[in-house]
Amino acid sequence: MIFNKEISESLTLKIAESVRVKKERGEEVFSLGIGEPDFDAPQELKDAVVKALDIPTNIRYSAAMGLPSLREKIAEDLNTRNHIPCKAENIVITPGTKQAIILSLMALLEPGDEVVVIMPAWVSYIPQSFIAETQVVVKNVNMRKDDYSWDMEALEQAVTPKTKVIIFNTPQNPTGMVVPEADQRRLFEIAERNDAFIIADEIYERLVYGDVPHFSIGSLEEQVSRVITVNGFGKSHAITGWRIGYAVVPPCLLGNLKKLQQHINSNTSTLIQMAIDLAWPLPVEHIPVFCGRLKNRAKLYQDFLDSHPQLSGSHPKGSFYAFMNIGSTGLASLDFCAQLLEKTGVAVTPGIAFGKDWDDHVRLSLAVDERVLEEAFKRIHRFLEEECWR
Repeated sequence: MIFNKEISESLTLKIAESVRVKKERGEEVFSLGIGEPDFDAPQELKDAVVKALDIPTNIRYSAAMGLPSLREKIAEDLNTRNHIPCKAENIVITPGTKQAIILSLMALLEPGDEVVVIMPAWVSYIPQSFIAETQVVVKNVNMRKDDYSWDMEALEQAVTPKTKVIIFNTPQNPTGMVVPEADQRRLFEIAERNDAFIIADEIYERLVYGDVPHFSIGSLEEQVSRVITVNGFGKSHAITGWRIGYAVVPPCLLGNLKKLQQHINSNTSTLIQMAIDLAWPLPVEHIPVFCGRLKNRAKLYQDFLDSHPQLSGSHPKGSFYAFMNIGSTGLASLDFCAQLLEKTGVAVTPGIAFGKDWDDHVRLSLAVDERVLEEAFKRIHRFLEEECWR
């Protein structure tokens, strides 16, 4: 295949590898880099895996689209909680949400199609677009840097009849912002007017702790037709390594997506699917507790920003990220991250990973213990005072 220059190494995983190497050397590291929950998976899920091991069929293939019983449960949950009018036949279960996105793009894109991505964006949206179709045209539409809200006028201009799909996520990685219902309604109107599909990445939808509630753009349809909602259980239930996600797919794409799943994955792990199915309804008691901790950590981050007038950044309301503007330091984000890690042992992710226009930012993960976060902020403070603002 042709490796477009946009198909580059994942900087988030590269940072994680640097942290791992330093830890193996016995060096002290305070990692605010990788995005994984800092709590253990609920015991009910672990027990369900053990129970699933005793079911003989769980060492065999499942249907390519997923276990019928689990697809039914997911569809019912989406109808009830998110008001997305889907049926079991709209659901495809995939090895992680990342796979749900790229399979959707592969089912959608043809040479010359345009993809509009709202930036800053998760690191894989653009590379996956080019993996799915090497001759795709990607248009980046930046959020406003003063308040990290959508620039609706820029979106209006970017989306045209040539646009095949618009990609966004909420709650957002890397800013931690939650996209208001009003903005999503306007985006839906723009997509409808130009006959474009929408991929709505809602992997963080349970992790909301601010004053803006989560809203699913798929709920604006009477039946699934242009919105592909992707989601999963890794972030909300701390099972990122289990690799299980799903997509809500319009009927017009199901045939192609099924073919792709058959030839690329055969099926998502039958064992893990059955474990989720057996544990359903999934435990949620831990989620308000985790959201409460995230709200406290967001407050620590806000206090840190307030103590440094030279700094600014997003004000997280969901997910577990914050996006900090380091433009006043004069350092590009890669240089900032490299020097910070080397001199203080604090790992953050360079903003350029989330878009070429965001090299003046770094992403911080709030999915760490408060003591780690407080110590990291102390070390960042010293680094800024001693290295950047002398």
